[in-house]
Amino acid sequence: MRLFAFPVRGLLVAVVFAAASGRLHAQFDAAVTKQLQLSPQAATDTDAFFHLLPSEEDQETGNAVPVLLRMVYEQQAFMKDVYPRLHEYAEMAINDPKLHELYFNRFADQIMRAGSMSFADWEYPLRGDRPYLILLPDIQSQRQLAGRGMTAWIKQRLSKGETDEALKGIRGQLACGRHCAATPVMVCNLVGLSLANSGFDNLELAIQIDKTPNMYWALASLPPTLQDLGPTVRWELWATPARLKEPLPPVGDEAWGQIARTFVDLYAESSNERYTEEEGESLKKNIERLALGALPSSLGFSDAEIQQMTPEERVMRWVYLQYCRVRTQIEPLTYQAPAQIIAAKNKIDAEHKELLAATGAKSSPYPVAIPQGILACRNFERRVKFLQTIEALRDHAGKHNGRLPPNLDELRLPAPNDPFTGKPLVYENDGKTVRLRQAEIEGFTTAVYDYELTAK
Repeated sequence: MRLFAFPVRGLLVAVVFAAASGRLHAQFDAAVTKQLQLSPQAATDTDAFFHLLPSEEDQETGNAVPVLLRMVYEQQAFMKDVYPRLHEYAEMAINDPKLHELYFNRFADQIMRAGSMSFADWEYPLRGDRPYLILLPDIQSQRQLAGRGMTAWIKQRLSKGETDEALKGIRGQLACGRHCAATPVMVCNLVGLSLANSGFDNLELAIQIDKTPNMYWALASLPPTLQDLGPTVRWELWATPARLKEPLPPVGDEAWGQIARTFVDLYAESSNERYTEEEGESLKKNIERLALGALPSSLGFSDAEIQQMTPEERVMRWVYLQYCRVRTQIEPLTYQAPAQIIAAKNKIDAEHKELLAATGAKSSPYPVAIPQGILACRNFERRVKFLQTIEALRDHAGKHNGRLPPNLDELRLPAPNDPFTGKPLVYENDGKTVRLRQAEIEGFTTAVYDYELTAK
């Protein structure tokens, strides 16, 4: 296969659809079954509750990022020998004696301190010429340190009965997740979500241990996402190479040639897709055909104006038209309900599939995966409501001699609805085991949690 070995006109159309949107994928096909033996514990509404994210009065003024990044230089032997194996410790059972071979106290102290700080500035060149080529090794390292390493440390605390310290570690994980999501790059938001899910996994371990306080009110006070998704969605739409700088040049202007070359360069650098010369010529013909149909009907260009355009200009105006359509579909989704986002996502996916079929392209430069990224981030809220329901069940068991209720209507503390469906979670009690799960949603695949709950 020849790689970009033909003239710019063939190259242009060969890379028009080259940027895959896979980097936003954060969904799963299989149900996640969890078996929890709950420790009955009533929730109190008179004592001050523990905040799972540091409140403003508990925050230290300052930037969390230097704290997170400097700690690796203090522990270079650890980073070389232990860091690559942190996942092994994180996966160990609480009662595994090997778990205590890990010394993570210095890192845990710094992670919890960073979590308590008031903001995080990662200083990425977000408005540079190549925004999609930003390297993220620093934020990715937090999966290992604040995620897996901190999980092992929390398990150590739980094994020793140090529940209060474990809860502080869980708060540190959630807070560092919020710090990772403090930059408007969807990948960073997904890293933050990963850390938050580690914290929630550890909270599930904690609520199975006697005397762990009920976290119903702490969960109820959490936001629907770690950060406001508006800046993230707007930056992702801005950063795609399919966005042309405005105002656009007039018809027939020589600047369109440079616009085409810049567009080609972006995709040559960032894309894994390659086309042969024959594939590129076929793609060129298909897009020019679509452009000739769209430019007069959608943008109102006359036949004379279209004749003045070079093939590069026609293609780039068509690319810009498709980008505008995607942008106007996606940006309003930022603050909509998940059901509305799912419907829009399915429509965008169907149109995207039709567009690929019409052009014969291998993939698309348009950020069509953003709705999926929004929904992945909104899964934070869905997980919170699950855990809040479980804590309502622990509250009921704490007040009814360890018995779980026959249905959710019997709960003293209201069980929140699934934010994705607006309906209660599916609840079944056979007298021995409670099954709590979320409904599957037609046309949408995400992690489906299926809890099997018993009370001690």
